Amino acid sequence: MHAPWDLAPHLPWHVFSSPADQWSAMPSFLLGEYLFYACAALAFTHAWKQGAERRKHLLAWFGALLAGTANDMIFMALPLVDNFWQAQGTIMLTPRLPLYIPCVYVCFMYFPTVSVWRLGLPPLARAALTGLAGSLFYAPYDITGAKFLWWTWHDSDAPIASRILGAPIGSTMWVITFVAAFSWLLGKATDRDPAVSGKTVAKGLALVCGLSTLLMMLQLNVLQQLDGGVPGPIGLVTVIAVYGLLVWRGSEHANPAEPRRADRILHAAVVLYFTSLAVIMATFTPETHVSTSMHQTYGKCHVEATDITGHTRWLYVCAEDFDEDYSFDGVKLPDDGDEWYTVTGRPHTNYPKYLAGVSGLGLAGIALYSFLLGPLRRRRR
Repeated sequence: MHAPWDLAPHLPWHVFSSPADQWSAMPSFLLGEYLFYACAALAFTHAWKQGAERRKHLLAWFGALLAGTANDMIFMALPLVDNFWQAQGTIMLTPRLPLYIPCVYVCFMYFPTVSVWRLGLPPLARAALTGLAGSLFYAPYDITGAKFLWWTWHDSDAPIASRILGAPIGSTMWVITFVAAFSWLLGKATDRDPAVSGKTVAKGLALVCGLSTLLMMLQLNVLQQLDGGVPGPIGLVTVIAVYGLLVWRGSEHANPAEPRRADRILHAAVVLYFTSLAVIMATFTPETHVSTSMHQTYGKCHVEATDITGHTRWLYVCAEDFDEDYSFDGVKLPDDGDEWYTVTGRPHTNYPKYLAGVSGLGLAGIALYSFLLGPLRRRRR
């Protein structure tokens, strides 16, 4: 198992790969990768055009980039949560980290954070709504990416065993709590200094990079006890209910801002993002996708391993006994101990359900962000 910063020269990975080759092997991933590059660039443009609040918005953008990337590196480095492997993008930073992943963090952290700012909520309500809005932003990506092999999951890891449309419940709970923690910590730095001095920038970056993951893990540790020690439906419903209550109570003290012209950039990016994921799900077929990358180590079936929490899982994945959205059909089987090998996608078992899920989440996301950023609020007035 390799740490996320290990450049692993013995593996056949490349920093740059041909987009044409990527299109022939994983066309939906090529579109998804550059969709996030575009949305992150639009988010930066949005931050830059905020006039007197430029520094505050840029702090949110760079805070999301740094805190999010640090979180991903921590997750890949800890055996407890080292349960996912990214596909090879056209631009890779390490064998396990495509460049687009930091852009993913920018998108599902910056977009909800600054959008919720527009409502003028008190700190706890603001953080809670930001976490919920971040989860809605992330959910269609979580479903689409797993289905089309943008990453693969550990086959028998308990924290990701409960899934909805292939997306682990634990993943949804992680986004809600992580983005909420990020928003709350950022507010601790900026609420008393709207002009955002250099000292506030340093304080804000230190808080979000140093404590966002810790606060997320503390919340998850409590919530997962409701489902026997792993993330599950009771914990998910509980966190949504508690956060929703915080938003409802805080809404009495909301002080919404007038819609801003520059926010049209972010609104357009939101529409592009949700629409693109729905089109990807509607257009492409997962069984035509072929991912050659790092995956769960291949080996003998039913070799037991125990993590530091006492949960057991199979150490290796084996072709004879696994249940994931990939297949070894038509490709060379890996040798025991291989962590770099090829898998193919599996056909839809319920295409209408997946399409309805991603499209429905997209419509809900467009509606929510249209309200937060102004267009729907303007109509209501």
